[in-house]
Amino acid sequence: MKTPILETERLLLRPMTVNDSEEVFRNWASDAEVAKFMRWSTHENVEVTRQWLESEEKEIESEQLYDWGFVLKETGELIGSGGLSWVQEKGMYELGYNIMRKYWNQGLTTEAAKEIVRFGLEELKAEKLYSCHAKENPASGRVMVKAGFQYWKDAVYSSWDHTKTYECREYILTK
Repeated sequence: MKTPILETERLLLRPMTVNDSEEVFRNWASDAEVAKFMRWSTHENVEVTRQWLESEEKEIESEQLYDWGFVLKETGELIGSGGLSWVQEKGMYELGYNIMRKYWNQGLTTEAAKEIVRFGLEELKAEKLYSCHAKENPASGRVMVKAGFQYWKDAVYSSWDHTKTYECREYILTK
């Protein structure tokens, strides 16, 4: 299924393209505080962001990845991203998200997460969803709980480049 456009009260969730590279880089991908607990590392330059978004565009019709940019309706600004990615070893989709610091603690990440969860359960017919957060980042756990997840167990995750490892809390949402 092609990644659809989704909508919430304050956000438009849409697939991102390479045309978003400058804005994504400026708004969050280059921010070490946003990347601190993520599996991805801070983007050193806009070319890294462009390459990432190029790979995202190639996956728009994949059933393994559904990723959206979060556009604030009020301003049209691209303020974050998130989505669902299939985790073969867990046999379920994992919810992930990030948002630029200017919009932390305003309920926007929760709003986006709830809509992504709705999509996963209703459109993808997923029976379970998974998510996790670094123990040092409890705000992300609050988003998960508000989106309907329940604590499952403690674990560890690493960044994709294996330069960072975090103790984490894993959550499951069962339909």
